[in-house]
Amino acid sequence: MKLGVCVPYRNRELHLNEFIPKVGKYLKGQGIDFCMYFAHQVDDKLFNRGATKNIAAEHALKDGCDYIVWHDIDMIPVEEGGADYTFPKEGPRHIATKISQMDWQLKYHEYFGGAVLFSKEHLEATNGYSNDYWDWGMEDDDLFWRCHKEGLTNDTYLDTNIGRQLYMRFNGNDSTMSVDIPREHRYFNRRSHTISVLTRAFQMPEKNPIFLIGSKSRRYVEYPILRIPGYDYGISFNNSRALSLTFWNTFNQHNYMWLKRYDNQWSWVTVVFDDYNKLSHFYLNGTEVDSLAGFGSPSPYKYEGRLKKYEVDKIYLGTTPSEKDDSPIKYFKGDIAKVIAWNRDLTPAEVENLAFNIPDDGKFLDLDAKDFGEEVNYENIEFLEEDIKIPNSILPHRVEGKMRCLPHKDEGIVGGKFVKGETTARNERRYVLQMQQDKINYKNDGLSTLKYELVGIDQLTPWAKMINIKL
Repeated sequence: MKLGVCVPYRNRELHLNEFIPKVGKYLKGQGIDFCMYFAHQVDDKLFNRGATKNIAAEHALKDGCDYIVWHDIDMIPVEEGGADYTFPKEGPRHIATKISQMDWQLKYHEYFGGAVLFSKEHLEATNGYSNDYWDWGMEDDDLFWRCHKEGLTNDTYLDTNIGRQLYMRFNGNDSTMSVDIPREHRYFNRRSHTISVLTRAFQMPEKNPIFLIGSKSRRYVEYPILRIPGYDYGISFNNSRALSLTFWNTFNQHNYMWLKRYDNQWSWVTVVFDDYNKLSHFYLNGTEVDSLAGFGSPSPYKYEGRLKKYEVDKIYLGTTPSEKDDSPIKYFKGDIAKVIAWNRDLTPAEVENLAFNIPDDGKFLDLDAKDFGEEVNYENIEFLEEDIKIPNSILPHRVEGKMRCLPHKDEGIVGGKFVKGETTARNERRYVLQMQQDKINYKNDGLSTLKYELVGIDQLTPWAKMINIKL
């Protein structure tokens, strides 16, 4: 099996001089048969990493390579505990998982850059990179989403015994529900407690555009899944595509936790408050939020003082009385199948097993769409039924690999803004608002539609070529 090392290149001579010998030595030490292809964009247009990566891959395949690795020129596998460059049988493989620049962690949960291996079949299925991301950003995310659409990501589902389930649909305009709380439990959220919700959220771009980093008029909003009104306590879905928890202490200090989540996905969300140790926990599908991988805020989270005092006679679902009727954030659009609450903090093991076992100890609310009592009041809610499948986070196939990052200027996000400004903002709009919304046919944009002028090929070493091109 021969590997094609495919690298986008422009104005990185110092990196090139280090990459060729060090990566070459590493691959030879692993017994990998390989050749390197540096796609060098020599025109004066904005740099196009996706197109240059595709061009490098095209030349690797023409030279008889059996598979390729798309590789950043500023990443070098470390000698000890480096990366696995063997043929990727299970699917496209991401190997830049521990990066020196990020203190040997992932950049973020779905990161698919640095070094990724593809077989010929994977290339044909995904059509490679898009050729329409110019300057910096999003071409790696686009490739990841192509893999997801082709069933080439590591998609898993929460193991449950739920099966076919009745659920409530909230329309985002006037659907409301309230649940009366027994008198003896009306102070439950002053102390240790747990709330768990099985829900599926939808965006409402007609009311609030999807939150984009590069938008000059961006507005960050929360849609109410569950609320205790006043200083609103509750669980939300927001327009940055995240589930969140907001709560207050007795000093009226606001506390906030979040976890990244796409819309149109069933999610089992659980919040646990340990008032003895002043800790709040946030779980998705029984797993606590992992801030180290860019998946959400730190959990557990240490809060100050005591939890704010409420006398809770009702819990509201899909709405909040704190907003006016015409407010664009008064109503939630989506589905709720279960709401369960306990007057104690569940253990991590209990939360992990909620899909199979709902503990009775301390439980004072168990709302299921198929079984309502007089304590439930609702308006404009539709009742539907389906086999509920709860996806875990969408992730690439990964094998841990340690990469040392060569010094380079950060061209990503600095101070909450894109360094490259409007060009990256345009790429973000293309990826989030078009690619992820199925408005782009990626079969017509990629390896199969490459257009470029070949200026010449320089043989740098017996196993490294510089492919000079204009786009």
